[in-house]
Amino acid sequence: MRISVIIPAYNEEENLPKIIKSLRKQTFKDFEIIVVDNNSKDKTFNIAKKLADKVYKCKEQGISPARNFGALKSKTDIIAFIDADSIADPKWLETINTAFNNDKNLSAISGLDLYENPHWFKRLQLNLFTYTVFYTLKILNLFGNPIVTGNNMAIKRELFFKVRGFDKLIVEDYYFSRKLGKLKNIKTCNNKKMEITLSSRRMEKGGISKTIWLWGVCMFKKIPAEKYVLHDKL
Repeated sequence: MRISVIIPAYNEEENLPKIIKSLRKQTFKDFEIIVVDNNSKDKTFNIAKKLADKVYKCKEQGISPARNFGALKSKTDIIAFIDADSIADPKWLETINTAFNNDKNLSAISGLDLYENPHWFKRLQLNLFTYTVFYTLKILNLFGNPIVTGNNMAIKRELFFKVRGFDKLIVEDYYFSRKLGKLKNIKTCNNKKMEITLSSRRMEKGGISKTIWLWGVCMFKKIPAEKYVLHDKL
């Protein structure tokens, strides 16, 4: 089963080589890397051309349009999403492939996010939060409430387009999950082995408590995310 890995990128010249290097070290090899440059002002596009399998420019600003554009350019039955400031565990793609091969009814799968931070206490705070989120989503999925995380997920391509991809909203993955849940016979799951390590820069810029509070508010009130830069500052 071939997988398309989609990486939206806005001014990611420093992080892009790291995420692509981690993908090239995957135990599962049948995949392609699609980088979507979202109007970067640095060398992101040129670096992507050297390292990725396919590189496109998305003129419409925003992480949701960039992800959707990458999905349009994919040709495989399974598409996976990961952010440019992440590092994928060597078995990230193997976990995805095994999950879909073992369960033909599986619609989508999400994994575990772990934050990196030089300060042990901040790292502890962040990862206590991510573990709480992971197991909460795991329980919800077990009881038939599909919830996936946009920065670390894989989904059947036909279903992605059936719900028309991500909307241009903050916590876009939450609203994507709500659309997915309206379909019949949807089955999602969370797998701890589908692990990524991601930068805590967004949390640092906005403040951990403030960012988590904002995400919570946005789950009850739709707030447009007009620019990827806005999303990056959250």
